[in-house]
Order: sequence, then structure tokens, then C-alpha cells
Amino acid sequence: MKQMCNQIKLVEGEFGPGDSADVLLSLIADKIKFHNLQKLLINDADDLRLMRAEHRIGELKEARKSVIESIIKARDDGYSLKIEATVNIEYVKK
Repeated sequence: MKQMCNQIKLVEGEFGPGDSADVLLSLIADKIKFHNLQKLLINDADDLRLMRAEHRIGELKEARKSVIESIIKARDDGYSLKIEATVNIEYVKK
């Protein structure tokens, strides 16, 4: 199979605090939802995928707290936020 490496600019630009909250918190919420759905599909409580999903949800919840703090500070101090998010995609052999 041909090697694929693709980059997609998911978010790029300068946003006010309100729009920054919409963009960033939506992305985080979608990832938390994804991992929660994955947990529902796993039947074995000892499955490593379950533990990884739970760990990732914890990380994302901490990230959400940090993002909220940053947005509040930006709003209170009169700043906008420059946000850049790139997704890298490549084939990985199983």
C-alpha cells in the first residue's frame, strides 16, 4: 500500500473569547463523547481499551478546565485567542 501522510488544518485563525469557547469546547466535548461511546461497546471490564478510554476522558476533562481558565482570562484581559489545530493522518500497518 502506498504510504499516506496527510495534514488537515482543522482550525486556524484568531477568535474572540466566545468563539474560542465554541470551537475548543466543542472539539473536546466531541472527543469525550467518542470515548464514552467506545466504553459502552466494550463488554470486558478488564479490557485495556476500557482503561485507555477512561484515562483519555480524564485527560480531556482536565484540558477542558484549562481551556475554560484561558478563555476567561482572555475575556477579562481583553484578548482574542489565536488557535491552530492540525490533524496528521497516516497509514499504520496492524
